[in-house]
Amino acid sequence: MKVGCHVSIAGGIVNAPQRAAELGCEVFQMFTRSPQGGKAPEITTEISKQFKEEMKKWGQDNCYIHAPYYINFASSSKAIRSASARVVREELERGSLINAKYVMFHPGSAKEMDRKEALKITAEGMAKVMNGYDGSTELLLEISAGAGNVMGDTFEELAEIIKLSGYDLGICLDSAHIFASGYDIKSKEGFQKTVEIIKKTVGLEKIQLIHANDSKIELGGRKDRHDHIGDGKIGESGFANLVVVFNCDFIAETKDDKVREDIKVLKNTRFGKKA
Repeated sequence: MKVGCHVSIAGGIVNAPQRAAELGCEVFQMFTRSPQGGKAPEITTEISKQFKEEMKKWGQDNCYIHAPYYINFASSSKAIRSASARVVREELERGSLINAKYVMFHPGSAKEMDRKEALKITAEGMAKVMNGYDGSTELLLEISAGAGNVMGDTFEELAEIIKLSGYDLGICLDSAHIFASGYDIKSKEGFQKTVEIIKKTVGLEKIQLIHANDSKIELGGRKDRHDHIGDGKIGESGFANLVVVFNCDFIAETKDDKVREDIKVLKNTRFGKKA
């Protein structure tokens, strides 16, 4: 288990490894393009080489890519679905150029569409992304917080989407998202029930990455509102529970004012220490 956070790529992705190291990261997450839209900056051979050198120089074990926020595989618009598949495929290919381990994405919102149909077209979009892909970067489906009519806010839905896609994809578990969706990871009893649900649906081995975020929202509040670890409704006990079961990397997606502290808390939790 390595610990890190999401870092800025201001000035280019080659600056990300140093920023991560300065924050205390052992691994980190980033965007490779604007999350709001626009053309992606080219990753040239020289940029790829420099990025890898910076990873080694600053002691970063792995980097992860978060797909842009505008991705929506469940849109009623075929054009939006096609664009979403194209962008996620591009991110996988861009990730392969710099040896990124994973790309993770939010599947999107179905709005007024029938849920069964929305699951089907979401899976079709993922299959379109993966068809013919032979790069090294792997795709992870991130569980949602349950706000509105978003897709993939339960482990049952994630299992169904993966099954329908026909591809053996992994999952990024966001602690704030699952708490908001009603999974009690704070108490020992609630966490054990959550673990049993994961075992019966997607399987524990499918959890490849943890987004370690506390939640401003109460259990089952169905909103995506991150808080610093220990400051929110989950509390440090929830992260201690996660560390025991999931031996994967933990990435904080919290604000810059205290993200260094979040990283320290996670590192201490890893070794069973108090912050």
